[in-house]
Amino acid sequence: MASYYVWSGATGTATGATWANAKTTLAAMLSASAAGDTIYVAHDHAETTAGNINLFPNGTVSNPSKVVCVNRAGSVPPVSADRRATAQVTSTTNSTLQFGIGTGHFDGIIFNIADGTNQATISPQVSASHWTRFDNCSLRLVGTNFNGKIQHTTAGTYVEFNNTTVSFSNVLQSITVGGPMKWRNTLSALLGAAVPTTLFVPGGTAGGSLECIGVDLSAAGTGKTIVGAVSNAVAQKYNFLDCKLDAAVTKSAVPLSHASTEIDFVRSGATGVNYNVYRHRISGSLQEETTIVRTGGASDGTTTIAWKIVTTATCSYSMPFECPPIAIWNDTVGSAKTATVEGIWGGGAVPNDDDVWLDVEYLGSSSSPQGSFVNDGKADLVATAAGQTSSSATWGGSTTKFKLAVTFTPQQKGWVYARAKCAKASSTFYIDPKVTLS
Repeated sequence: MASYYVWSGATGTATGATWANAKTTLAAMLSASAAGDTIYVAHDHAETTAGNINLFPNGTVSNPSKVVCVNRAGSVPPVSADRRATAQVTSTTNSTLQFGIGTGHFDGIIFNIADGTNQATISPQVSASHWTRFDNCSLRLVGTNFNGKIQHTTAGTYVEFNNTTVSFSNVLQSITVGGPMKWRNTLSALLGAAVPTTLFVPGGTAGGSLECIGVDLSAAGTGKTIVGAVSNAVAQKYNFLDCKLDAAVTKSAVPLSHASTEIDFVRSGATGVNYNVYRHRISGSLQEETTIVRTGGASDGTTTIAWKIVTTATCSYSMPFECPPIAIWNDTVGSAKTATVEGIWGGGAVPNDDDVWLDVEYLGSSSSPQGSFVNDGKADLVATAAGQTSSSATWGGSTTKFKLAVTFTPQQKGWVYARAKCAKASSTFYIDPKVTLS
């Protein structure tokens, strides 16, 4: 595995063997290198191409090409202390930047695509069975054409951003998600004044997933939406964990089908609290509630919380809104246990067991970890519904209290998962996300 050098100011033989004889473009050096090679890019590297740029490393999935921005005045070969994040690769006119053919890991490079009113497109990986990882990089759409986008839509590819920022030059530009993608640990992730009206737009034909962990998206505020909706979107899952958001942003547009988008935000918000939760499905939405809460209910140690579920007109017994699982450890084996979750709503009478019910997953076999399931909903699709049990719990609002209770006999110690399912269309339920075993 060899080491090579890229510097736009080099005037030597362009072998890439030293700074003096460095290649002057990154594309040329990637083409001339082999899998596993390391390419050092000078901190003052600034190349410009009038047109498309294809950065096609020869790395393999298990032996990627490595591209690192370093201080040209530092050690030779460079060491960790020499790493920088200032090298620039720029294209002008209507242009695209594509990564692919092979697998590559890029560290500390700024990519500027298109200029003026031209269209800019960045494709982080275009070759099936390969991946691209960006550390400490920045992907910038400079051209102002509204069709500009960062698009990850090639089936069978994976893209990862680590401490990597993006910027846009038109509010109609976006990131198109059509494959597996992870974005993590990035402060001020959205640079520039032109924050997209919709940041992530579902795309592609093979499904896609996005996991954002520890990303600051707070530049998207009033009038902005984090996750959009597209009528032909296929199997899209978006998960945000520990992300910073603006209080006025719309987290997601309404999903358009059961097979399109599923969105979850956990511990992601604008204030210094650790209990934020938001779930959006075509059948309804769920978010944390701190006013209509149960006395003695779920708490982060300081604040009592509940889940507010608002179902849509598409919600039904056959396709209910499913809350996240509420977990509790069980130490009992061979004896009956009852899992209970409290709730309240404004329906005037306790809800029926086809309006809301509790589905419990437990270890029901001593010889297998396969989950067993039991619920307190109506027995089957044609059974007659019956009212759930009323409750005497104390709540901070709404009107009709009820409890959901399921009895089962575990055969192994382990986690029990209780999932409240809300099926009555166009209704509001408050669920205490605390399960008790008795």
